[in-house]
Amino acid sequence: MNMTLHRLRSWEEFKQALVRCRADCVFFAIEDYPLGNPPISLRLLFTCGRDTYVFNDFARGDHMAQTGIPIRAGGGLPYVLKEDVEDFLKRELGRPIQVVDFTMTTFL
Repeated sequence: MNMTLHRLRSWEEFKQALVRCRADCVFFAIEDYPLGNPPISLRLLFTCGRDTYVFNDFARGDHMAQTGIPIRAGGGLPYVLKEDVEDFLKRELGRPIQVVDFTMTTFL
C-alpha cells in the first residue's frame, strides 16, 4: 500500500479533505517564511489512513492570509497561539478537534 503526500493550496481544499476523512487530530507548526510580513507561516497537517494532507498559510499583517488566524507579537517576535488554532478549527468544523503543536520538532 502506498503513502501519498497531498499538498493542498487552499484552506477550503484542506477543510474538505479533513471533513471527508473525518480526522480527529490536526498537527500545526509555525515556521520561518522570509517572504511573509511578518516572516512566519502556519503549516497544518493531518493523516488519513496512510496519506498525509498538508496546507501552508502565510502571514499578512496581523493574521494568516487564508485562515485569518491572528498573529501575536511578544518580545519582538511574531507567534500564533495554539488556542487560536483550536478555536479556528472548532468554528470552521463545527466540532472540537485535537490540535497538536509540532513546531519544535521541525527544528530537530
